[in-house]
Amino acid sequence: MDIRNWSMDQIMMLPDSCFGRRFLISTCILTAPLSTQWDISELALPDRAILYEFFILGVGAFGKIVSCRLALGDQLPTATAEMDRLEPLFSGFGQQGADPRSFDAAAGMSLHLDRLRLMVPAQGRRLILETTALTGMIVFVLVGIVVSGIPTEVPDCLLSV
Repeated sequence: MDIRNWSMDQIMMLPDSCFGRRFLISTCILTAPLSTQWDISELALPDRAILYEFFILGVGAFGKIVSCRLALGDQLPTATAEMDRLEPLFSGFGQQGADPRSFDAAAGMSLHLDRLRLMVPAQGRRLILETTALTGMIVFVLVGIVVSGIPTEVPDCLLSV
């Protein structure tokens, strides 16, 4: 059955098996001391993506902290002002301030959020990670999301009662 004309609320009520293959989109940076760096994912998100999982991993010497920001964009930023204009992956995630907000990633830290099932209007953009090393430190930061697309058809047997 064609469900292209369904509302997002109706589509989100479908079982997970209707959403098709899930795939990982990730980005990582090995920070350089006293610098701001950017990385962009190789894969783009679908136009309307369902985000299932989000994770951050920091590796390095104990006690080292790096400031990070996440956004969606088409090109790799080359300046902080360019990153400021991008849409955040999660609105309101991070320290209070303008989006995309910053959050700290510490060496030895990991954060894994699963069972999110959030709709993200990504319009084919890619995940961008910004890191700012505030002192002479080196930390490896890995960020990833697991997404799928929005279904356009479902088997008729799902809707028959």
